[in-house]
Parts: sequence; C-alpha cells; structure tokens
Amino acid sequence: MSYFGEVDLGPSFRPFDALHESLGFVPNLFRAQTLLPRVIEAETGLAAAMLWKDQALSRSQKELIALVVAAASGNTYCFTQQHQTLRSLGLPDHQLDQIVRDRHQAGLSRPDAVLLDFALKLAISAPWLSREDVTVLRDHGFANESILEAILVTGLTNFFCTLSTGLGTSPDFAPRAIAASQQATLPDKRIYVGGTAGPYLDAVELSPESFPPFAFFRERFGLVPKIFRAQTLRPDVIEAEADVVRKMLMPEDMLSHVQKECIFLVGSAANLNTYCVAAHCEMLRAMGISMEESDQIAIDHHQADLSDANKCLLDFALKLTARPSEFGREDIELVRHHGFSDEQIIEAVAATALNGFFNTLQMGLGITPDFETRHVFGPKGAHLSPTADRLAEGAQVDPDAELVARVQDGDLDAFENLVARHSRRVYRTLMGILGNIEEAQDAMQDTFLKAFQHIGAFQRRSKFATWLVTIANNTGLQRLRERRHFESLDEIPSEADEEFRPRQVRAWTEDPEELFSQAERRDLVERELMKLPAKYRVVLVLRDIEQLSGAETAAALSLGMPAMKARLLRARLMLREALAPHFASQAKRMGR
Repeated sequence: MSYFGEVDLGPSFRPFDALHESLGFVPNLFRAQTLLPRVIEAETGLAAAMLWKDQALSRSQKELIALVVAAASGNTYCFTQQHQTLRSLGLPDHQLDQIVRDRHQAGLSRPDAVLLDFALKLAISAPWLSREDVTVLRDHGFANESILEAILVTGLTNFFCTLSTGLGTSPDFAPRAIAASQQATLPDKRIYVGGTAGPYLDAVELSPESFPPFAFFRERFGLVPKIFRAQTLRPDVIEAEADVVRKMLMPEDMLSHVQKECIFLVGSAANLNTYCVAAHCEMLRAMGISMEESDQIAIDHHQADLSDANKCLLDFALKLTARPSEFGREDIELVRHHGFSDEQIIEAVAATALNGFFNTLQMGLGITPDFETRHVFGPKGAHLSPTADRLAEGAQVDPDAELVARVQDGDLDAFENLVARHSRRVYRTLMGILGNIEEAQDAMQDTFLKAFQHIGAFQRRSKFATWLVTIANNTGLQRLRERRHFESLDEIPSEADEEFRPRQVRAWTEDPEELFSQAERRDLVERELMKLPAKYRVVLVLRDIEQLSGAETAAALSLGMPAMKARLLRARLMLREALAPHFASQAKRMGR
C-alpha cells in the first residue's frame, strides 16, 4: 500500500471518523501515516476547512480544480481519487476526461474554464502568476473569497500530490489513466517574467489580542507573517494552518525544527519563491544559524557545513519537490541507510509537502516579504562562511549596488545588465573549473538562474560580484563531483601530495611580458592550467585568477585554511614548473 507500515490507531481516532463522514472511507494516503498520528490530525483539519464543503466555491468546483491539478502533476493517486469523488457528485466519465484533455471544450461555463486555467498556472508555473491573472478571474465574476478558495485548493492539491508520491501510496480505487491534456505553453523557466507586486486580494484586520491563531504566530515567530494576514477572509482556514504549524513544524520528537526549516528552505529555493526563502532564512537565524550558512543551504546545501545525513535528507526533499516523477523506493532506502527512522522520513515527506502548500499560497496571494534586507545578521564569528573578509568587503562601495536594488524591486532589465557585466568573469571561472566549453556554458546559465532565484534574499554583505562568483564556484564544483571517476576535490592533502617536488623551476627572465604578447602569454597559461589535476586547477582559479580571499577560497572548497594554503602552494609550483621551460627557451632564442 505504501513505503511504510500501518499501525492500528483504534476506533476513537477522530480524524478517521471525519474522513469516513466526508468521503465514506479512510484513504490509503492517511493510513500510510499512522506512525505519526499528529500529522494526520493536521492534514484532515486542512482538508475539512478547504475542500469538503460548499463555500464561496461549490464542492464540485473545488474538486475539479483538484482533478486538473493532479492531472497536470501526473499524480495517479490524487487523479484517481478526484475522478472517483467527482463521479460520486454526478459528473460522467466522458466529461471528466474531456475536462482534462481540453477544459474549454468540455461543456463547462466560461467562468469555470477560466477558473481552471488560473489553478493550472498557479500549480505548475506559480512564479509567473501576476495580478493580471487575478484580474481575469474578477472580470469573470469571481470575488475575493472565491479566488482565495481557488488558491487554497490548488495549494492543498499540490500538498496531497507531494505527500502521495513521498509515501508511495497505491490508489484507493482502480487506477485511472490520465488523459493527454492540451495545456497552454508554459513560459521558459530560464526567464522569469513576474508580475505586479501584491497582495492581490483584499483582507480584513484581525488582532492577535482577539484572534488566537495570530497570538500563536506572534509568540512563535515574533510577528504575524503576511501570508496569514492575507487570508483573513477565511479565519477558519487560518486556524487550520496554525494547527498544522503547531503539529507538523514545531514538535522535535522526530526531526528537529532546524531540519524542517532547512527542508522548507531548499524546497522554496527550488520553487523560485524568494518570499519563503527570506522567511525561512530568518527563522533559521532566530535559531542560531548564520545568514551566510542559510544562504549557502539555499543555493547549494552540498557546500554547507552539514552532516552527510542532513545533506542526504535535503537531497531527498529536493528531489521530491523538483523531480517527483523520478522519486521512488530507492530514495526512501537511501535516507534509511543514513539512520533516519520511518517516523522521521514520514515527517520529512510531510514537511516537503507543507512547504509546497505555503509556496503555492504565497505566489497565488502575491505576498511581499515580511523582512527588510539587512547588512549583518547574527553575532560576529557565528558564520560558517568567511565573515571577516566578507563583512569588510561589504563596507566597500559595490559598483553593482544600484542595479541589484533595481532587480530586487522587480526591474528585469537591470538583471540583464548584471548578466552582461559579469558573464565573461563567470564563464572564465567555470571554464577554469570544468575545462570544457559546453559544460562551462551550461553551468553559466545555471549560475545566472540561481542568482536570479536568490537575489531577493541577497543581503549585500559582500559585493555582488563576489556573491555571483561564489555561486559559479559552487555550480562548477557540484558538476565536477557529479562526474564519474572524478578525482576528489574534498580530500585533505595526502602523503602523495606532500611528495610533490618541483623539478624544473628555474629562473625566469625578470620581465616575461617582453617575451610574449599578452594573447600568447594568456593562451599558454590557460593551456598549462587546464593540464593540472582538477583539485589544483580549481584552487588557482579561485585564489589567483578570480582573486577570492583565502577564507572564501577555503570555504568554497570545503577545506580548512592550512589545507587550502598547502594545496595552493603546490598548484603554483606545478604551474610554475610547467611554464618555466617555455619562458626559458624563449629567452634563450632571443639572446637573453
């Protein structure tokens, strides 16, 4: 039935009673989580508040949203469940299949077809949703309450799709094949086009003094996040969400709160959600994690100071978020191999799904960040990244500061200017690391995409150029680590390293520039640099060519300072030895 065993929760387990009352049975999705009853309680509360009753939208409208979102996600479990539910509500099979194939030719009213268009865009292309999409719904007669429900149901369906994939649940009914759909062409995800800043919906004012969920949020987080303030048209939903936070995020009997916040952080980064990235970085800062470390987890958690087990856990959450079609039992076994219990894995799946739910809500509501950017977070010396160098550099004038500020305010042309200004440096860095033109070009695209995804959370504690090169370094290093048969970049210098002795280091002429033209000399150095073993080539590129500080270079390579300095010395000697014969022979031919 699933990847996990089921235990008997007894006849008095109230969530199962609620499921029987609303659906007529207890779905496998919930039975698969009986090792963690508090999670089932929170999930059924969400579903009861959002899905099972006629409210601003009818039950049929909400179930249709869930049907097309599940179909677009390719999730057989949720699609089969929604198909069966809609049949029980009186919709025939042929119409349901037609709705999936082409909702505009399925006999729906024009407003209902537009409602499904909105839900699909939010479900599978949320970063590209804008105020204009909400305006289209209003033009077709949908009020704020109806639009809020559409956003909530879309987020809930994404939640259940992620949950069923991570738990490996089999359908409760004969699996229903998903008809091929005719969806609108989605935007190229390498180009973020965004929309007008929100919030998109009106809300009413609720006070923490009179509304207990807001008092809870203020106590736990120090404020009431805007994502909850934007939903005050539905206080019952906010109460259910507060219960979810209380029962799924706060307990530390399985995963720690820090581990769950890290899951939220990497998932939000993968979903291009800068609001949630900033929020979870702030949550981690309040728990003692430096902003530099949080930034690194968001950009590339493999380069962060995490245990192998926690890196594996975040790999698990990231794959479930970004590549659910590739997720399978082997991913469960891998985290088990790293010491996580079934209860902890179920909680990791639930946390990943919950993050997707809140990401969908934020993008659908158009909420702007709660936290202003600051130059320094946390106590000095608490950072894993090289604070002394970065904080000192942050005090310098950054020539990119104005462009960065414009990008953070939504100016896409400004980001294009940043790309044009720094593309050569990024490419040179990646070429030095990877030694392959096509790979360097691909990695350069990845670098600028990551930079754009995270620029909203860029705190300007370093120059933008340094921050960008660090992303390029991490991108290139990760690609190296993914190559088969690749010599490790992570090992501490071994005895074999110590045995290296330069054999042909000889006196160069005092002015090598007079012997070679700039182009010839550059080409020669590049050729010999590319011949060095990768771990030595990388340290030279970072330290001598890109001129990162020693601490930044050590952090990028996950080395201590002594190990980095030892490797850099050997690399310089190797390159000097390789170049010496060229300069000496040229000098001899020229009579020097």
